[in-house]
Amino acid sequence: MNGFFDRLSEALARGPVALVTVVAARGSTPRIAGARQFLTAGGGHHGTIGGGVTEARVLDLARETLADGRPRTFSADLRGRPGDMREGVCGGTMELWIVRLDPSTCRPLVQAAATSLHAGKHFPFSIRLDAAVPLAGESAAGFTETLEPSPRLLIIGAGHIGRALARLANDLGFAISVQDERPDWLDVAAFPPACDVESCIETAVQALKMWEGQRFAVLVTRGLPQDVAALDALATIPDLAYVGLLGSRTRVAAVLAAQRATDGPTISASVLHAPVGLEIGAETPEEIAVSIAAELIQFRRRPRESAARGLDIARKMDRETTGD
Repeated sequence: MNGFFDRLSEALARGPVALVTVVAARGSTPRIAGARQFLTAGGGHHGTIGGGVTEARVLDLARETLADGRPRTFSADLRGRPGDMREGVCGGTMELWIVRLDPSTCRPLVQAAATSLHAGKHFPFSIRLDAAVPLAGESAAGFTETLEPSPRLLIIGAGHIGRALARLANDLGFAISVQDERPDWLDVAAFPPACDVESCIETAVQALKMWEGQRFAVLVTRGLPQDVAALDALATIPDLAYVGLLGSRTRVAAVLAAQRATDGPTISASVLHAPVGLEIGAETPEEIAVSIAAELIQFRRRPRESAARGLDIARKMDRETTGD
């Protein structure tokens, strides 16, 4: 999410942009409400609303909107059968809105959204079809959602696995921070450019606590004392989404027993994943990072109630979108 609005702001600095938004999805669809893509006058585009025939048709409409400024809607019917493919055979339907964004009226709001998301804050955001300025911070009419910052991942341990995981998770859209008390391991060149590095566990955990998006932590430390200290600190954060602990079952049992002996708060069993990662037979740091990242994706993408996504369509659609 953070990166999309950065790219959108950069594109608007060069000229008008057509923004495509999935405003409703029913049944099995490649993307859910809130998915976005934009097209520039030069033909460049960023993001995806699902690919395939649907995306190709929508991009054609986006070119028309760029040319004449008129907003458009598109209903993607993905319930096709062999011999009647329509827009695909995923099984559901999607409703999409296409609006032209002009730099002078729209870029300030896009920049404000990007700034807020980078700070880990939610941002109210609306798209309207029937207004001269199609974007608003909040609106009673249109497609309204609360933009959520990218999920924040605190990696505790800056060794080989921590470095590999930071690079991979950054590519997957996580906002990354890394903590290790060893200064010689906190070489910023070893981590993605936007990664925060911190030597103090309490400071790193406090920063995670302030993040308003989903919050994840993975412990890939060099020893039991570091694991216990990290768990003690993390247990003070309410509503943590996920905590992963690297190690064999023997080591995990020893760490958890030592942490319980501190008589402090403990991590909920529903949040703690130990040993961390999907079982894929990983051995190298890079393979272990893949197994951990796969589990992060699995947990991040688990079904959530639409209210939790902050999605709401306040304006009734002109056509039927819930026929199935």
